[in-house]
Amino acid sequence: MEKQRSILFVILPYLIWSKETKNNNTRSVLAFPYGVLSIASYIKAKAVNEPGISILDLNLYPREEIPAVITQALKTYQPNIVAISMMFDSSYKYLGWISKHIKDCDNKITVVLGGSAATVSWNMILAEQAYVDALCYSEGEYPLCNLVEADNISVRLANDPVWVTRESLAANRLPQPRYVDNLNDVINVDYGLIDVKAYGMKEAFSPFSSVKESREVRQFFLVTSRGCPFKCVFCSGPSLHGKNIRYADVDVLIGHVRYLVEKYKMNVLTIYDDQLLFNRPRAKEFFRRLAEFKLRVETPNGLSVAFIDEEMAMLMKGAGLDTVPLAIESGSSRMLNEVIHKPLRLEQVKPVVEMLHRNNIFVQGYFVVGIPGEQEEDRIQTTDFIKEVGLDWAGFNLATPLRGSELYQICKDHGYIDPSFGIGDLGMHDYVINAPGLNPADIKRKRYLMNLDVNFVNNHRMKIGDYEVAVLCFKDVVARYEDHAFAYYFLAKALQALRGDVEQIRQAIKRADEIIGQNNIWKEYFEYFNIDFIAEKIV
Repeated sequence: MEKQRSILFVILPYLIWSKETKNNNTRSVLAFPYGVLSIASYIKAKAVNEPGISILDLNLYPREEIPAVITQALKTYQPNIVAISMMFDSSYKYLGWISKHIKDCDNKITVVLGGSAATVSWNMILAEQAYVDALCYSEGEYPLCNLVEADNISVRLANDPVWVTRESLAANRLPQPRYVDNLNDVINVDYGLIDVKAYGMKEAFSPFSSVKESREVRQFFLVTSRGCPFKCVFCSGPSLHGKNIRYADVDVLIGHVRYLVEKYKMNVLTIYDDQLLFNRPRAKEFFRRLAEFKLRVETPNGLSVAFIDEEMAMLMKGAGLDTVPLAIESGSSRMLNEVIHKPLRLEQVKPVVEMLHRNNIFVQGYFVVGIPGEQEEDRIQTTDFIKEVGLDWAGFNLATPLRGSELYQICKDHGYIDPSFGIGDLGMHDYVINAPGLNPADIKRKRYLMNLDVNFVNNHRMKIGDYEVAVLCFKDVVARYEDHAFAYYFLAKALQALRGDVEQIRQAIKRADEIIGQNNIWKEYFEYFNIDFIAEKIV
């Protein structure tokens, strides 16, 4: 038996520098490394030999300092194992030189790789990454705990089918997933393993986000279930956590929430489940018991329309959900049934939106644009549907052929994506599908016009005369995107309807005017919607 083991978790850079891009689909907020914390906390609680555990998040350091930071960490912690986390394809460009640097510092260290972006590319990575010894397929709690406790690390890697090695690839052995059976074991994340103050969360879009209350946001994450039984064409989720949903007990969840409130004064809880409402009795009990903490609760992954009833809506509001995003994906029944494979009937949506509105909940809808098979008629139907059902806001994502999804396989098999695309080339920030009827430049333009149409020109809150909430929406937009001429223009319109501060109105109009003068595309957008900006200057 070797000496007491030590494992160092290294989180690859994923942040996008502001000078590189300001696109709204890139990851630009430093968030808690929840997945790594879950694995590290599990090992700390379950491993009998008390291995040394440390976490190095490379997003906390300037790029040029990373080699020295890694060298110092290896010297300080002297790990036997370095477990590199790659959650996003965009991090792949860093993997080669970082893993090489680790091996150059100490070639006896075993370097393993995990994370969602690694799992869906398991059959390609080791061929390209000479300094990675093995790749963890699927969830990492069991495999890494077993690895740090193994008598012989190399033997364990060779014989545990969850690990992908060069030997297993040569033998054509398919990796086998290992899922955590009891999610109660992974809920009590130990934030003492990181410097909590180093992370700055950012709440999802909402007119009611805490920043508007001028209070300090103390935001933490929670995943209460894993797995999803549905087969949406664009989703890679089942490749990561399986099709069967596993749940943590509500008692355990509430205990952890209480701990976060008492120790860290948490006031915003972000729940990242894929199917939070699937077990309705459990969801209702959870919401009912969350109410005592008086938190602001958000669910940025979206919720399923089918599981919301009057009681659920009331309990969600009581638990602290002021904004509910609904995962709708399309306003075309044909797209939902024949292309996306989402089990949703569109006639279910409007009654649910009305239930949520009766409980004073702001309702968003999530939609995907540009999936092969989509036609112009489907996009028109989606836009009309959003207006008809009275959604307060809509988010439009460009279809992305994520590895591990059915969409990726379709695009690959039919030549809809460049065959030279490697890992990391299919990010979330661009539209890369070239399918019949889907010209990339045209799709990006139409997607943005859909956004301007339903969120600004035909904003639901403006339509019903709720100008207070409309103002909050437009202010949230300008806070996130400082060069958004429509947001400033409609902010001025909403303020005028409220008979608001004249100087604020003038400033909003002035800023919109400046943006239009700097970028002709905004002038084109105003003309497209027949808005005579010059004639309609408000003050």
